[in-house]
Amino acid sequence: MALRRRTLAATRSPLLPSRNVRAHALLDSGVHNPEPASGDARRAIRSTSLLLYLFALALGIFAGWVNQVVDDALLTSVCVLAFTMGLGVWKKEQPWRWVLLVWLGVPLVLAYYLFIVHWPHTRGQVYGAFLQLLAASAGGFGGHFMRQMIDDVFLAER
Repeated sequence: MALRRRTLAATRSPLLPSRNVRAHALLDSGVHNPEPASGDARRAIRSTSLLLYLFALALGIFAGWVNQVVDDALLTSVCVLAFTMGLGVWKKEQPWRWVLLVWLGVPLVLAYYLFIVHWPHTRGQVYGAFLQLLAASAGGFGGHFMRQMIDDVFLAER
């Protein structure tokens, strides 16, 4: 770790401003990353993540159920938008995973009702299910940027 700190310090020019001032301040202060988590902690992190992914998929399946039973594309869009935005605010890292997991529930439920229950769909319903990806993208990335703004404005160190 000391070698890495010296290497970064040697590559930094004192004349040019640093792009990542906070990282260099941490390196200069002697703070380093903690050791990787033990096996039990890794399993706890992994199981929490798996539960969160299953929760996101369950929200998507609920949105797909709303799409199928209520048959209102706008209400489905609002559900998908709200679910992905909530997940994007809650866990802002990599918002694309919330977009895909929540959106995936809508075509999955559509396929379930087509192949298992044998309810036919119009071409518009199928296209509408795939257009829900737009609402999911707006919600997921909107939630990500909302959380980033909240962190920058309200939780910033003064």
